[in-house]
Amino acid sequence: MNRSESKFKNTADKMGSALISLLETKDFADITIMDICNKAGVNRSTFYAHYDNTYDLLKETHAGLIGNFQSECTFDNPINLSDMRNLSKDDLNFISPKYLLPYLKYIQKHKRLFKIYAENAHVFETNEMDNYMIDNLFAPIYAKHGVTDKRLIYYMQKYFLKGIDAIINEWVRNNCEDDIIFICEIIIYCIRPMSYKE
Repeated sequence: MNRSESKFKNTADKMGSALISLLETKDFADITIMDICNKAGVNRSTFYAHYDNTYDLLKETHAGLIGNFQSECTFDNPINLSDMRNLSKDDLNFISPKYLLPYLKYIQKHKRLFKIYAENAHVFETNEMDNYMIDNLFAPIYAKHGVTDKRLIYYMQKYFLKGIDAIINEWVRNNCEDDIIFICEIIIYCIRPMSYKE
């Protein structure tokens, strides 16, 4: 990345941070381009050099959050998604401490951001990401268990994702005060009740 590209990215990051900060106190619909410019310390022409409107900034900011998660949240022995069809049922169990604990630790580390995200979930486009995960991650898992009806997989996974989101959002709203292991066990119990150990 050359100096000009780096400056362009830094300015975009400033505006993304400004938007996230503004979402702590205002509804997205009430945030103006001027609000973002004032918070980021840039002028309107700089904003328009990067984005057409606040929705473009929101979309890029959301993609950046997902990218940060993917680069920062690490798993021991991660699964090669391209080889999923050759893995056993046990290897494909993502509702386990192996995968949940790093995810929950990442959320706890960035709880301010996740609190903003939880309180503004209606603004962030999550359907596209949910559908990508269903098609590329969960459908092969369901196929291993003999479930191939795409409509059934879609509804079942929406149910699971929204349920897990509800638990995590409540935990974040409570400032992540409950122990991570406890939250992990709740998620596992809700998805697989017979596996819970008191």
